[in-house]
Amino acid sequence: MKRLIRSLGVALIALLVTASPAMAIAEPTSVTLDDIELFQNLLVTGDMLAVVPYSVTFTTKPDENIDKTFIFRMTSVDGTTEYGTALAYPAYNGGYGSGIVSFYFADNTTVTWGETYVFRVQQNPTYYPSAQYWDFTIDSSAYSDAFDQTEGLKAKVIDSATFLTTEFGVALLSKSESGATILSTYGELYYLTAIPGLQQMVPYLFSVQLENPDFAKRTWSTIVAVALVTKYSGTFIGDFMTGFGGLWGTTTSAAMTTLSIFMVLVIIGLSIGKFKGTMLTAMCDGYALILLLMLIGFFPMVAAGGIAFCSIVLGGVILFLNRA
Repeated sequence: MKRLIRSLGVALIALLVTASPAMAIAEPTSVTLDDIELFQNLLVTGDMLAVVPYSVTFTTKPDENIDKTFIFRMTSVDGTTEYGTALAYPAYNGGYGSGIVSFYFADNTTVTWGETYVFRVQQNPTYYPSAQYWDFTIDSSAYSDAFDQTEGLKAKVIDSATFLTTEFGVALLSKSESGATILSTYGELYYLTAIPGLQQMVPYLFSVQLENPDFAKRTWSTIVAVALVTKYSGTFIGDFMTGFGGLWGTTTSAAMTTLSIFMVLVIIGLSIGKFKGTMLTAMCDGYALILLLMLIGFFPMVAAGGIAFCSIVLGGVILFLNRA
């Protein structure tokens, strides 16, 4: 019996010790949410982001960080419906003083743009037995009217980072090589946690940018190639090449191609014989002429592409042999 009583006493003492932190934390001197702003259509059509700057101050900073002692909530006006909760990021000063929390909704079925909502700062009952809360109601004026919502969010982040730089004593902003204002390394670490997904929402706030490229399948046609083939129809150049082709029993297009190849061979010969160029430089000169003749409609595009492929292979072999 004595052992049982002793065990119960030890358990009771342990329970009291465990519960004691709830009595050890003082009440805050002020709790405010200022300049709450909401944005939409940032990642997908119909999404919504609420950026909520906060200030929770104490005369003496608690030992426990703010992510354990306070909970941020978004509710309906009557408080019966809760849409989301968030915890502050205790990167500096344990999270106390000023900071940012956010609420993101991927579609407009949960919350509605332009509606009135309540943002609540609530004490965690684990540390405050008689937990208090502070409500801050927003109306349509809190919704961003920026034409470009991404630019609006960027301006909001830069504005808050400018203020928090002074609060934290750490530079949260810096300049890119082009002179644009971006988040510093410290700013990136803070805002990526405070506003998850920010790097995808406003990529140009970061030194390393993330984009979602569009891989839509591209369709191709021969409209330009056909137009080049018939470019000289009805002109004196076309009539001349038609007559020239008739002498050799070929079509106008074949005659123009043959003349183009002859001109390219002449350029290659001159490059090697007269200007003492290498085979590689002579081929480059020849292909430059082919491109010119293709653009003015003398040489077919398909043949130019085939020659380009063969030239790359041959050029690679020449470079390989020279290095060997």
